[in-house]
Amino acid sequence: MAKYSLEQRCAEALARQAGKMILRASRGEIEVFAKNGADVVTEIDRAVEVFITGELKTIFPADEILGEEFGGVEGLSKGRRWLVDPIDGTLNFTCGVPMSCVSIALQENGETQAGVVYDPYRDELFSAQRGAGALLNGQTMQVSRRTRIDDSVLVTGFRPKTPEGMSDNLDNFVRLSREARAVRRFGSAALDLAYVAAGRLDGFWEFGLSPWDTGAGYLLVEEAGGRVSEIKLEPYTAFEPTILATNAHIHESMSKRLNI
Repeated sequence: MAKYSLEQRCAEALARQAGKMILRASRGEIEVFAKNGADVVTEIDRAVEVFITGELKTIFPADEILGEEFGGVEGLSKGRRWLVDPIDGTLNFTCGVPMSCVSIALQENGETQAGVVYDPYRDELFSAQRGAGALLNGQTMQVSRRTRIDDSVLVTGFRPKTPEGMSDNLDNFVRLSREARAVRRFGSAALDLAYVAAGRLDGFWEFGLSPWDTGAGYLLVEEAGGRVSEIKLEPYTAFEPTILATNAHIHESMSKRLNI
């Protein structure tokens, strides 16, 4: 049994239970609150995070927890810390767009050791443990094999906090839209990373994400055979300001095309 198998199984179970909460809530009226400028939050975000963190505290009482809605100790840590995003893609959720997910990651010594991304709408569970590969609903998944940008389908996102947050990536979006086969924007960084890991997309980049956005997803990509770094190829942690995640074949080519 791999070192973090218990933690991985717990994260998988909690993500599935959280997904049921999200699906139930999506059938009713959703009250939306403003958060950090243009970003939004719902009572469901908060309820799901309370549920997940409460269970984690019961099972692993010595571990730290950093969540999107209720925070925690930020910055790199040498100890064990869970990163929790109760609904990644909240705006999609509030609009009835079925493109959001639950993301749970366990970090130790500043690296994600186990990570889970669960899409409740499609009942897709993306899961990985460091050194043990990546799985989609229990089956091995791998990144794509495309080697050329002009044959690749890419994905990105934009920071919601300020107008400047969008403009700092628009030039990259336009440039790669011209050079790649296509560029998509789905509104959930965790799902973007999961889709790269599953070989559905070939590359992802974004600015200004939080550790709970990428903590699980970047491990999925690495364990599926991909590569993750900062945009200018510096080593990546979930606390870095930029991320580039690809099938590895187009990684350096993408980096050269991106401005920060």
